[in-house]
Amino acid sequence: MSDVFDTFIRESQDDLLQLNNSLLALEDNPSDAEAIDAVFRVSHNLKGNFGAMGFEAPSNLAHALEDLLDEVREGNMAVTSDRMNLLFEAVDSLDEMVTQIAKSGEVQLDPSGTVSQLRAEIDGSDGDEVAAAPGDGNDSAEDSIDVPFDTLAETEAATADSIFHLDLVIGDGESNLVDAMFILGDIQDGYTVHAGVPAITDIESGEFEDRFELYVSPNEEADADDIFEEYDGHRYLESVEVADVTEDVKRGLADGDSTGDDGSTGDESGGSVLDNHDTEIESIRVDVTTIDELYNQVEEMVTSRIKLRNTIEELGVSEVEKELSEHDKITSRIQDTVLEMRLVPVRTIAGHFPRLVRDIAQEQGKEITFEMTGVDIEMDRSILNEMRDPLVHLIRNAIDHGIEEPDIREAKGKSREGTIELRGTRERDTVTLAIEDDGAGLDPERLRKKAIEKDVMSPAKVQSLERSEVYELIFHPGFSTNDEVTDISGRGVGMDVVNRVVQSVDGDIDVESEPGEGTCVTLTLPVSVAIERVLFVEIGDEAYGIPIKNVDDISVISDLDIQSIDNSKILSHDSKTYPIIDLGESLSVPETEQHDDDLIVRVKDGIRKVALRCDGMNGQEEVVIKPFHGSLSSTEGISGASVLGEGDVVMILDVESL
Repeated sequence: MSDVFDTFIRESQDDLLQLNNSLLALEDNPSDAEAIDAVFRVSHNLKGNFGAMGFEAPSNLAHALEDLLDEVREGNMAVTSDRMNLLFEAVDSLDEMVTQIAKSGEVQLDPSGTVSQLRAEIDGSDGDEVAAAPGDGNDSAEDSIDVPFDTLAETEAATADSIFHLDLVIGDGESNLVDAMFILGDIQDGYTVHAGVPAITDIESGEFEDRFELYVSPNEEADADDIFEEYDGHRYLESVEVADVTEDVKRGLADGDSTGDDGSTGDESGGSVLDNHDTEIESIRVDVTTIDELYNQVEEMVTSRIKLRNTIEELGVSEVEKELSEHDKITSRIQDTVLEMRLVPVRTIAGHFPRLVRDIAQEQGKEITFEMTGVDIEMDRSILNEMRDPLVHLIRNAIDHGIEEPDIREAKGKSREGTIELRGTRERDTVTLAIEDDGAGLDPERLRKKAIEKDVMSPAKVQSLERSEVYELIFHPGFSTNDEVTDISGRGVGMDVVNRVVQSVDGDIDVESEPGEGTCVTLTLPVSVAIERVLFVEIGDEAYGIPIKNVDDISVISDLDIQSIDNSKILSHDSKTYPIIDLGESLSVPETEQHDDDLIVRVKDGIRKVALRCDGMNGQEEVVIKPFHGSLSSTEGISGASVLGEGDVVMILDVESL
């Protein structure tokens, strides 16, 4: 029962996301036939699923939602702003109830008020405000379920001796899903089912009103009367009509017409299509707790591998080197597989963003088009979860502080409607997510003025900053150019938090802006969690790790050109100077002394122009880095920790914030 419940919750959440986005499409284009069909179909599915699970309140709300949408679909009601707001309110109530069911198994919200509003809207319609109805808007739901014979699978229909059309009306049962299961089961015992109206998958899910149609071929010789007698009086059927359509089907196939009467090639969104029972299952749904457990086991395997290699090297057992190398390869392949399993599309969190933009824009009286590209790119689930709030914050900022009001945009010579775009791209092991708007942009001079007012840095230093450096001022805590406090934060409020979260997953953030033209904030993120090669350095009796990707070179201090300036050590290398950070002092390691044979680790210029002093190094190894969360996540100089084969916990240095 737990599996059924979990599946119900997941499918309801998916349906609500689809319902939200289909309603947005309908609001944008009231004559969008695909959108109205989608919202009607999904609301119908929700109604059935809620009812089947015994949740009466959300089922009643979904039913009222479905009935109103049916009026819109039939052209009896227009798509108006007030009606769309009511529909969105109903969807929000359904979403809240699903959340309550997921947490407690019960519904606390009473949606009767919203149900009454929906019913009143339906009853109050006089039928005179016909919209530009999707499709022809004149056929009833029952009349519209028809499928041209030539959409049948040629391979099955062309070789069948006879094909019959069954028009089945179910009895007054408790559940369409249960009724359909028994009816189809009985029919499939003696017949090959070619097609259904609606689709077979929809029939199996109970997604039909009180009737459905099938195109079948008997496994043995039969005529229409035989079939009628066999199923007339069936315990789950109220009536059945049978027609021999063999000649019509054969004629359609002979004509070579592979499209429907309307020129379509079949319904891609759940309409009448044939099930291919020979298709292999190419994906399965795995609970995230199972994947997390498997990932933890892989971490233990990696740790065990490190310990095994260290032990073998200490014992000098060269005979097992070959076997150990093979073990390394196997472990690496398992790592890659598990990391791949943890990948989910960006759309998983971005699917709710269009509704977010719609609601805030409406609240502020702004006209905004929101576009998403590249959201099917996949990233590690944990990284994507961390990015949810930063992305929401960036989008809210773009609406509030970026996009101007329509009249202001028009006065500037812009279109009244602003645009915000979320773009995702992937290159090797890196994903970039960019939030770009065509709004007011950032004013460098205003940023400089605010930096001086807030005493972020001296006036001379502020004026010497390049434009790209000026934009980085918004990452200082509490820095904002927004003089008015609103429910939606100014572009500076909270940007320090966004920056910190991005860095916590080993990512980078970049801001580009053109005053009057717009702003683009780009997040550069790793695809997967951090399993990387680390250099282990010694400071006193303590050991720390430095990611190899940050290291440019390692030298003995006595071989370098080092000078003392204002009590600070400076390294000169290739006509460049690098401040030296003494790790013993920086990390407050007790009883550390400096010697001529100490090591200097120079960090790559593109990361930070700095050099690190340590007592020595103890090799390098590929490790799993665990980022800190909670209060430890703000610890400067430390990005996370790793557990070595001996069970020792080693802190991993963040050279950028050290």
